[in-house]
Amino acid sequence: MGRGRPRKTDPEAVLDKAMRLFWEKGFDGTSMSDLVSVTGMAKPGLYNTFGDKEALYAKTLTHYVADYGESSFHDLIHARLPLEKAVRVFFDDVVAMLVDKTNPGGCFLANTLIDCTKHSSELDALALKYNGERLSAFVERFQRAQAQGELPAGADAETLAEFFSGQSLALSVMGRAGADKQTLDRFVDVAMTALPHTQN
Repeated sequence: MGRGRPRKTDPEAVLDKAMRLFWEKGFDGTSMSDLVSVTGMAKPGLYNTFGDKEALYAKTLTHYVADYGESSFHDLIHARLPLEKAVRVFFDDVVAMLVDKTNPGGCFLANTLIDCTKHSSELDALALKYNGERLSAFVERFQRAQAQGELPAGADAETLAEFFSGQSLALSVMGRAGADKQTLDRFVDVAMTALPHTQN
């Protein structure tokens, strides 16, 4: 009996391995040889399946947001929790991801935004798009909270959204710099004091 056809490489598994390498080393710090070594795919196979290095990076960033961002954005908007609890759960998820030792340092999206001057305009635009999705999630949640009386009528929902979305980025930078869970939790505690409350 013959050996049969070799089993094809799972594109999702390859994307995950490439994502973690880019997450750890950045775009400039990652070579095609590194990607070949980590993914187990030959260079022609990578090019044929994913495109060039820039195209692969874009696909891994999209993969990252799908794995780590979309569910958190969805829960922030739609979870049937009081506003303060929903925001805290979002930040607790960020902290858990940052202190998970199986992950590379920081947040892949935040790292991409920080390093954006090294990328093409297409990669910059993609990173800004996903960062905008996080901001939009906060805006939607705060606007709904205001309509439901969880925020004072005079509160600026969009400015609050910009502040809290920015705190998520700040946490990511702190995590990349090696801050521990206690430090990150204290940061979140202080950030949460900026959330205005209605008068009972």
